[in-house]
Amino acid sequence: MSELIAITPERIGWLIWVVWGAIGVLAGIVSSRFVGPRTVFFCIIIGVVAAVFGGYLSTCFLGGGAVQLFLLSVLGAVFGAGIVLWIVAALTSHFRKDENL
Repeated sequence: MSELIAITPERIGWLIWVVWGAIGVLAGIVSSRFVGPRTVFFCIIIGVVAAVFGGYLSTCFLGGGAVQLFLLSVLGAVFGAGIVLWIVAALTSHFRKDENL
């Protein structure tokens, strides 16, 4: 069981990857509500990639114990997905032709 949730800079358990992916899916769904209903899958894909990337980078560059590292990686996933989706939403709203969405 400890291998599933193990988190060190060298080794990350697969359950941690699932948590990061779930954060990305949730962030993508919330973001698609603001961007428009036609971009749901695009926002989910961008959210998952950004959350996994943010979680992985925070694991690599921030140290501490296992619990602290897990919490920092979750925060990194949340902020990574939030920032990237915010930028994508700003760019898509800028280039959108239909102003009524």
